[in-house]
Amino acid sequence: MVADTSDLRMVTIKVGMVGRALAIFRVERVCIYDDEDPNVEDQEEQARTIELLLSYLETPQYLRKILFPRSRKLRYAGLLFPLRTPHHPLQNERNKKGDYREGVVIDSGERSILEIGLPKKGIFDGKLPLKQRLTVRLGDSDGDFIRVEPVSRREISEYWGFKILRAPSLSEGLKAVKSDYYIGTSRRGQNLYEAVQAIKSSEPRRVAVAFGGPYAGLFEICWRQGVDASEMFDVIVNAVPNQGTATVRTEEALLATLSLLNALIEG
Repeated sequence: MVADTSDLRMVTIKVGMVGRALAIFRVERVCIYDDEDPNVEDQEEQARTIELLLSYLETPQYLRKILFPRSRKLRYAGLLFPLRTPHHPLQNERNKKGDYREGVVIDSGERSILEIGLPKKGIFDGKLPLKQRLTVRLGDSDGDFIRVEPVSRREISEYWGFKILRAPSLSEGLKAVKSDYYIGTSRRGQNLYEAVQAIKSSEPRRVAVAFGGPYAGLFEICWRQGVDASEMFDVIVNAVPNQGTATVRTEEALLATLSLLNALIEG
């Protein structure tokens, strides 16, 4: 995704665009996969950079200093636009009993103390792993603290951010996201408008959408990795038919595809 961008500032901006698109369209999992492109010298290093920047962006601002030590790769992190998702509240938001917040364990003993981005720290009666990030439900005030209870994200009905995964190949990446309907994107794919009815009729609960890289599309990546694209995907679509540019960048294809899918399937 960033192999054609050597400047860290531009890499940060590009990853920020992707992160915002993921949040806007309520993506729950994003998987960074190795496409084995011979034009790219160090895919592992580039994948780590993307993962770090996405993780930083997905983390609420009040937890970043705790979870992310100073790093050269975060030099331009100030250019990342805030997500402003429900799990990124301001200090005067989501501060009542029963509200949910993200927290990090900053002291762990018989009772665990958590940073939750409020004037009072959270407290939990039990030992939790130090520096662990978790979702909590706010309880009653307890002196200088607020009682909190760790909960599963599945308990929350609102969009609560995305999880970042890594995979050594495209096929492994598709397995990792655990979807029940797989959509590939390609300039050689079917017009998305024509594919919508088939997608809707399948009534998928989770949809996975795969994108190629800056130097190779999905068909070439599948050929390189010895798999058949037609067997890996339920449908392969072109979200930008009659494109006016020679190429469509990954972050542009992501925004175009998710925009259309959201409007056509959710609308």
